[in-house]
Amino acid sequence: MKSLARLAVGRPRIVVAVALVLLVLAGVGGGSLQQRLSGGGFWNADAESARAAQILSDKYTTGTPNVVVLVDVPGSGDTVDTAAVAATGSKLTRELAAVPGVRSVNSYWSTGSLDFLRNADRTRALVAVDVPGDELAVDEVVGRLLDTYRDHDYDGLRLRFGGSAVSYHDVTAQLTADLKVSEGISIPILLVLLVLIFGSLVAAGLPLALGMVSIVGTFGILRVLTEFTQVSSYALNLTTVLGLGLGIDYSLFLVSRFREERRAGREVADAVTATVTTAGRTVLFSAGTIVVAMLAMLLFPMPFLRSLGAACLSVALLAALATVTLLPALLMLFGHRIDALDLRRGVRRLLGRPEREPRRPEDGFWYRSARRVTRRPLIFGGAALLLVLVLGAPFAGLQLGLTDDRALPSTVESRQVGDVLRAEFPATTAGQFDVVVDGPISAADLTALTARLQLLPHVGLVRTQPGPDGAHLTVLPEVDPYSKDADALLAGIRGIDSPAPLLVGGATAQNADTKSGLAQRLPLVVALIVLAMIVVLFAFTGSVVLPLKAVLLNTLSLSATFGAMVYVFQDGHLKWLVGDFTETGYLAAPVPVLVFCLAFGLSMDYEVFLLSRIAEEYRARGVTSDAVAYGLERTGRIVTAAAALMTIVTAALIFSEVSFMKLMGVGLTLAVLMDATLIRGILVPALMRLMGSANWWAPEFLRRAHRRIAIVEQDAPARV
Repeated sequence: MKSLARLAVGRPRIVVAVALVLLVLAGVGGGSLQQRLSGGGFWNADAESARAAQILSDKYTTGTPNVVVLVDVPGSGDTVDTAAVAATGSKLTRELAAVPGVRSVNSYWSTGSLDFLRNADRTRALVAVDVPGDELAVDEVVGRLLDTYRDHDYDGLRLRFGGSAVSYHDVTAQLTADLKVSEGISIPILLVLLVLIFGSLVAAGLPLALGMVSIVGTFGILRVLTEFTQVSSYALNLTTVLGLGLGIDYSLFLVSRFREERRAGREVADAVTATVTTAGRTVLFSAGTIVVAMLAMLLFPMPFLRSLGAACLSVALLAALATVTLLPALLMLFGHRIDALDLRRGVRRLLGRPEREPRRPEDGFWYRSARRVTRRPLIFGGAALLLVLVLGAPFAGLQLGLTDDRALPSTVESRQVGDVLRAEFPATTAGQFDVVVDGPISAADLTALTARLQLLPHVGLVRTQPGPDGAHLTVLPEVDPYSKDADALLAGIRGIDSPAPLLVGGATAQNADTKSGLAQRLPLVVALIVLAMIVVLFAFTGSVVLPLKAVLLNTLSLSATFGAMVYVFQDGHLKWLVGDFTETGYLAAPVPVLVFCLAFGLSMDYEVFLLSRIAEEYRARGVTSDAVAYGLERTGRIVTAAAALMTIVTAALIFSEVSFMKLMGVGLTLAVLMDATLIRGILVPALMRLMGSANWWAPEFLRRAHRRIAIVEQDAPARV
């Protein structure tokens, strides 16, 4: 850290120049990122359903249709069976089959007028299109189809496009539009709050500079990653949110420490050095816990979570690196003018108010609040704990599933097509089960297998396609592919007696396999994140008890957050608070996992800064209640400001029209608010008061280890 400080003090212009060059390169490289993003990636790439899809792609000419064309017959008395309409439908089928990149097309008019491909009053029919390949290749084909046929009259027929591939395409477009809205809402508010918190325009500009560095740098890294792996379109929005949030958090802690050093009488160079070796080191360890949490996300088998983990990992690393290199260099260049253009001073002069006098810690809000809580820890702590438990009660009814077109607003065409399919087409190709016989099977055995499948509950139709060394059976269900009945049908298919191994694919199988993949990896991910949190907090405090307490309180906080998410998004209550969305009876499975990893990492920001100061005060004062009060006071204003700014950033996601992002925004916002209020303000001081000297307990062998790895802020400013 001293070497980094010497670099910033000795060569600040070189540091800034190098940062600008790298920023320009990242900006140029990341300029084409948006065109390379994927709207999907939710499926478990290692599961049985993925192997079934791969076999279909390698050995068969058909697969699960991922584009569905809904053909509406205008209200002229014609039906889908009218000769002219049938001729036009057949022509459309041939045209779509000839589009480069399309593998197969089946329509009502090409399959012998199958009933499940038309609605009851014969005014609508379906064309099912199978586009193979990875999601970028599929999206390119979908883009061509939509450019050619969407919003066009086709010989008097109205065509509307839906299906999973079209939904992913529409999600990417909607997220791009949402990003502009969220930035338009959050950035002006952030600017105002930054000026109010930092006072001067110079100081307020530093967090935005750090945020832009981490955001643009991450865009460049993600662009490189798209050459090797699938990157979700959701990464764009999350990168912006986390980049702004961490840039503001980290710069707030460093600038505040720099001002403390300057007020203590240090010159700019000495103040920068002291800031980097104290607050800068704490920032690095805090960022390290976020990095561990994001590395743990890479263990999940879903490309969606892996790409978001990579995005958050890049943001955290770049934000931390910029905080201990670029920010100290900027402080060295502008530190003597850190309070220049102080708007608050100008407002006070305009109103004729005197300059604010330095205030004793004992007069501060957080000191007095901590004293109030520690005098009656059972009452305050018990009330806060009861509130957290009440908020978390709905969490017991959590149901998980995967998102579909219902994540989009009802004004989007692919969502409208999905609504029509669910209402008017009880058995559709979009929800089909692809049963792959992975091995030789005789004609008689294949016939018997087809008959057994046809007898299963909720099966509308079974079609058979013999193939090389096996067969492909298409099972069309009469239930929603994400319903409990569909799950029961999947279990029935996978449990059926077959002379050759069966692999089951399709939307229902992918949903079940993805949830299973999450459940299998989640314990390892949780263990890694919790272990990282315990190790870092032990290094700061030397206590075994305080890290365990932090894990317990974070668990309670997240339980309350998840309970609120279930109550609103799964059960459909209080929708007016977050805007319109369609509740499906479950939460999108990746969101709670993502919120858990991010919230645990972000909460460590506040936990590290708070407990490191409390431990520092305890070493100086020797009394736990005094250490808590002074520690809360010395971090209270900074952490409150950081939490308020982070809340503005995450809350902007709630304005998204994609319910998946809206859910993520609510979860992250509640987690930050819960951690910064009930946990930090009440439960932490109450529990520490009740535990007294036991807070600092550790076995002797760990005490010896701590003496070697202890993280203690040296050169701390003198106490007031």
